[in-house]
Amino acid sequence: DGTEEVRTKKYYASTLALFAGSDMGAYYKDEIATTQIYADAMLNVDKYIGDFSLKATLGASIRDTQYDYSSMGGPLQSTANVFTYSNLNLSSLRVAQNGYHDQTQAVFATAQVGYKSMAYLDLTGRNDWPSTMGGTKYQKKGFFYPSVGVSAILTEMLPIKSDILPFLKARFSFSKVGNALMRYIPISTYPIENGYPQTTTYLVDPDLKPESTKSYEVGINARLFNNKLNFDLTLYKSLTSNQLFNPTLPSSSGYTSYYVNAGCVENRGIELSVGFDQDLGPVKWNTNVTYSINDNTIKELLPRKQLPTGGYVEMHEMNMGGTDSYRMVLKEGHSMGDIYVNTLKTDEHGYIIVDLISQKVTADPDNFIYAGNANPDYTIGWRNNFEWKGISLGFLVNGRFGGVGVSSTQAKLDYYGVSKASAEARDRGGALVNGQLIPAKDYYQTIGGGTSGIGSMYVYDATNIRLAELSIGYDIPVNKWVSWIKGAHVAFIGRNLLMFYNKAPFDPESTASTGTYFQGIDYFMQPSLRNLGFSVNLKF
Repeated sequence: DGTEEVRTKKYYASTLALFAGSDMGAYYKDEIATTQIYADAMLNVDKYIGDFSLKATLGASIRDTQYDYSSMGGPLQSTANVFTYSNLNLSSLRVAQNGYHDQTQAVFATAQVGYKSMAYLDLTGRNDWPSTMGGTKYQKKGFFYPSVGVSAILTEMLPIKSDILPFLKARFSFSKVGNALMRYIPISTYPIENGYPQTTTYLVDPDLKPESTKSYEVGINARLFNNKLNFDLTLYKSLTSNQLFNPTLPSSSGYTSYYVNAGCVENRGIELSVGFDQDLGPVKWNTNVTYSINDNTIKELLPRKQLPTGGYVEMHEMNMGGTDSYRMVLKEGHSMGDIYVNTLKTDEHGYIIVDLISQKVTADPDNFIYAGNANPDYTIGWRNNFEWKGISLGFLVNGRFGGVGVSSTQAKLDYYGVSKASAEARDRGGALVNGQLIPAKDYYQTIGGGTSGIGSMYVYDATNIRLAELSIGYDIPVNKWVSWIKGAHVAFIGRNLLMFYNKAPFDPESTASTGTYFQGIDYFMQPSLRNLGFSVNLKF
């Protein structure tokens, strides 16, 4: 697969100099080329040997990716709106060029052994040799990650099958997944800037390893009462270790930072699904409830470790960044997704301090307190479907319970006095603090501001319950009139239609970031949307 892109940006004369850099305009041209080669070679086996069945795969794969980027441009020099390189201001010229070449080679195998279609053993194994591990001891041997799973249909193996319990299946699995290092980490590279190579200033641990995640899962599937009631229960636990850390080193070490493996994060959880099928007279009805809960714990960050150059390094808390009013912090014994916010100054009883003369509150910008975790305590979904004489009705209600969010949007609107809250404060003669009214403008311009201000005043419960989906359909008996059409179904489908409960001034299911951190932060996110659709299905 290969792609080539050419991107041009033309800022015409009269564009603000803030963007163009010149009243003549500006011109930029980027060229991007990506080439990826992926190949698999596989040998498959599907065979019965007496009471046993075997499905197996043996294979090898290669993935090769090459990326090249070059860019040149800047403000125009003397002639407005002539977008050529020869018209660029050379003193303000921006030139950039970079790229990479990654390759991963692998061998893998899978096997499923079954006995009389009631007991199964699943095995997988894969060994990767990524180019990004070059310079480590894994360069030649790569890294191996296996999985094993066992499942058995107990109602076929044991004399317990009945109308009350027609089906019961138990399962267990273990898997290990590896994740290679980022490119350029194990081997020092020397970027060239302004025509001269720059020396590296980071130190690399000589025993760098790939990140590893070990997962354990046990579950039960059952059907009861002539298959009217069914449930699926899963318990899981995973441990992620050997994560890549890059702590800052003191200048006396001769390096600015240190790349080293450390960390252990545990996730434990329950997933439960319960379904029920029952006819309500002539109406067919089925309902299903799903429940999930996940507990995340940071078991360890970076324990005390001796540096190759002497001295020690350790990390038991990490500030993952944020703004002046909130930050995401990792602490041993706590959870990923923890949000910390700054506060207003308070007295020994916890009341906000208000100056008796100016009637102003005072920020305590460097005092960050725990606000909560962005992840929900648990989630519940409830789906129902009804059918009667060709008419169908279905709906799904989703609920997210627990967790918090911070709205920088609300803080910014309050600061400028354009929010509903600030308008209501003006109408009643001030903002309500400690049961007393104080001037609204001074109050909101202290706590508001978005990226600045007081984050603790903009923490909201992320609990919400919504109508996630609604569908209404009808089976048109079109085969009565057209014999070559066997069936026709028309339906109206709506998604994310309304909120039954939501106290936050934004949709907690939306997010300002798709990365690991900054979930639960609202900063001028687009409003969530309803989706309305209509479908027609024909069978011939």
